[in-house]
Amino acid sequence: MKSKNIIFIHGLLGWGNSQMGGLPYWGHALAQTSSEFQFHEANCGPVSSFHDRACEVAAQIKGAKTDYGKAHSRQEDHAQFSRDYRGHAFVETWSEDNPVILLGHSAGGHTALELQQLLAQDYWGWGSNANWVEAVVSISGVLNGSTLPYMLGCDKETGLIAHPVGVFIGNVIQIFAMAGNQTTDKIYPFHLDHWIGIKERNFENSILALEQSQFAKNEDNLAFDLTLQGGYKANQQIATHPNTYYLSIVTEKSNQALITPNCYPDIFINPFLTLSSAFQGLIVDFEFPPLPGWGSGELTIHKWRANDGAVSSISQRYPFTAGNHAIGGIGIFNDRPIEKGKWYYEPAESVTGQRFDHLDAVFGCLNNPLMANAHKKLYQQIYSLLRDLP
Repeated sequence: MKSKNIIFIHGLLGWGNSQMGGLPYWGHALAQTSSEFQFHEANCGPVSSFHDRACEVAAQIKGAKTDYGKAHSRQEDHAQFSRDYRGHAFVETWSEDNPVILLGHSAGGHTALELQQLLAQDYWGWGSNANWVEAVVSISGVLNGSTLPYMLGCDKETGLIAHPVGVFIGNVIQIFAMAGNQTTDKIYPFHLDHWIGIKERNFENSILALEQSQFAKNEDNLAFDLTLQGGYKANQQIATHPNTYYLSIVTEKSNQALITPNCYPDIFINPFLTLSSAFQGLIVDFEFPPLPGWGSGELTIHKWRANDGAVSSISQRYPFTAGNHAIGGIGIFNDRPIEKGKWYYEPAESVTGQRFDHLDAVFGCLNNPLMANAHKKLYQQIYSLLRDLP
C-alpha cells in the first residue's frame, strides 16, 4: 500500500489521548510497535454528527482550521468554523499520492466514510478526491444504525432525540465512563464549540447550552445518526469507491435462546453493557417501520437481535440499508484475495478465538487480561494485513 499513516477515529463518547484521566480509548492498539505505519489518534466531537466529526478529523489530518461548510452551517444554525489545527498536521503532505488509512471504532466507522465522501466532493477546496483514503477499517461499526439509541432517548418513529439532550448524554456517559472505571467528573469537554461558542464548559453548562441550541432539535447530532433512520440516510449519501479497500471487524457477545430468536447477554459481557445488550436482544421492537422495506429479509427485528452490547452484529458488516455498496463477502484473514471497491467482513472471534463485546475492541480490554491478549492479536493481524495489501 502507498499509505504509511493510520488515522484512528473514536466512537460515541470517545476521547483523545489527554482526556479521561489518561485512560487510552484505544486500549493497547496504539501502543504496539509498527515499522510500517505511523499512528495518529483523532479527537472529534463525542456526540457530534458524522458530518461534523468528519470535518474535524479532516482538519487534524491536513493541519487546517475546522470548516463545517457554509451551507451546512447555515442550515443547521451553528458556526462554520471551529478549532484550528494549522501547524499541527498529522500528515503534512496528505494527497492522492500520500493517502491515509482510516480506522474507526463504532461511530468512527461511518465518520470515516463521511470523510471520504467529503474528500470525493473536494468539500474544502483542497483539490482532494476519494483516493486520499486508501483503506477504511471499521471495528464494531454502526454501519447501518443501532437499536440502542431508542433505549437512550431517541424516538423509534423518527430517530430524533425525544427527551432533553441531557438524558441521552447522561445515559451514555454512565455506560461508557463506568465501563472504563472512570467517574463522570473526569468526562472531557464535548468539542461542541461551533454549537455552544465556548471551548471549555462544565457538564451542566454544556448541557444547558445544547438545550438552548438547535443541536437536539434536528438531525445534526450523533444520537440521530446512530439510529436506523440515521444510518439509512447516511448510507444514501456515501459511496463505496473503486480504489479503496473496505474491511469490517464484527463483534458479538450475546447468545440466542433455544426456542426463540431472542438473544441474551453473554455471561462474560462487560457488566455495564448487560442492560443495553438485553434491550437490543430481547426488548426493542417497532410499531412503525423505521426503514423502507422493514419486515422482510434482513430487515426484521429478529435479524437485529444478536449484538455486542451496543450494536447489532448484522449492522456491522457493511452498509446495506441504502445506497449501492459492493460486497466482497465474509473472510479477511484467510489468504483470499481482497479487492478494492468491495466490503469484506469477519467476526473478531474468527481472528482471535475470543468473542468481543463493543468495548473489548478498545478500552474495555484493559480490565480483562484474557481480552487484552485477544485485543492485541486483533490489531496485530489488521496491521499485518494492511502491510501486505498491494
